[in-house]
Amino acid sequence: MAALPLDAGLRASARPGRIAPPLDMERTGAPHPLHSRPMQAGIITGKEIIELLEFTEPTPAENEAVVRISYCGICGTDLHAYQSGVMENPAVCGHEWMGEVSAVGSGVTGFREGDRVIGGIAPACGDCAACRAGYTRDCPHQLGSLMGTPHGGFAPAIAADVRRLTPVPDGLDDLDAAIVEPLAVALHGTRRTDIRLGDTVAVVGAGPIGLLTLQCARAAGAGRVYVVEPVADRGALALELGADQVFNPMEEDVATGLADATGGLGPDVVFECAGIAPTIQHAVDYVRRGGAVTLIGLASEQATIDPGTWLSKEITFVSAVAYAHREFAIAADLIASGRIQVRPLHTHTAALSDIAEAFSLLNEDRRQIKILVDPRG
Repeated sequence: MAALPLDAGLRASARPGRIAPPLDMERTGAPHPLHSRPMQAGIITGKEIIELLEFTEPTPAENEAVVRISYCGICGTDLHAYQSGVMENPAVCGHEWMGEVSAVGSGVTGFREGDRVIGGIAPACGDCAACRAGYTRDCPHQLGSLMGTPHGGFAPAIAADVRRLTPVPDGLDDLDAAIVEPLAVALHGTRRTDIRLGDTVAVVGAGPIGLLTLQCARAAGAGRVYVVEPVADRGALALELGADQVFNPMEEDVATGLADATGGLGPDVVFECAGIAPTIQHAVDYVRRGGAVTLIGLASEQATIDPGTWLSKEITFVSAVAYAHREFAIAADLIASGRIQVRPLHTHTAALSDIAEAFSLLNEDRRQIKILVDPRG
């Protein structure tokens, strides 16, 4: 998902205070704007600016469903775009959503009005070069299915290809279901990592992804789990969610502390979840020789590494971007079964009309972890 300049087509499709037609009338199946009701959607339009722009309310095209959004979480990707003023495709602005199907298009058989669903990505397409070669896990069209809508889930409703939808299990309430998407990110990174029963694990960063990765590592069989986090409230929550010890990089030498805690070795596995450039090298510094480092956090700037350390320690380096379609159902079941706790991550809910204040709060108050936007008010 490459970053796009703010003026790359966005302002041609929507402007503050004006009704904007969908980007592709034929694809969305929307009626002519003159006969459609307007609605507002939150879009990042500049550095530390998110605006409510007007769009036509969606109607479903073939194989699509319209979902009335119940909650949409503010992702770290959204926050990075807000901080930099450079955003992803506007469809990505607000991609952590869940809601209720309000209409379905022709050809839809697996969903009906009233179904509660979680938005994600489609399965492998089965037809591209990667799929035909047997690399369905690496199908580039999975993440590509996230694109193509003129806005994301910071809106009362969104039209989505039904292949992207995952049913909400019975017993899982809307608030918990709204945090399935970030759990799928942590789950994907953990599933791509070779954790053996009893391995020592370190998680760098106790934001939403780090706190969920901590729990996924536990569920995958990790023995002792350590967390590296400078914010005291986040560190305390990491302990509450199962961390054995938290290291504050502003107050102590983390590499030495981790080595002492692991009998001089260092952790078997380090997950980098902070999403800042320097911690990529720090993760390699922390891990034991012959250990594994998994990169989950996405830094918005170039990183400087020490190739000699990477080479001499013979680490295994794994990168994990987003998730696979089936991991949404796995994540939802982990929450429903009580094996993963997501409710403690929820720190604030904001109305859509207060979205600018919500972004500012998350940007300025490091005690905030997961803010949800409720567009139903």
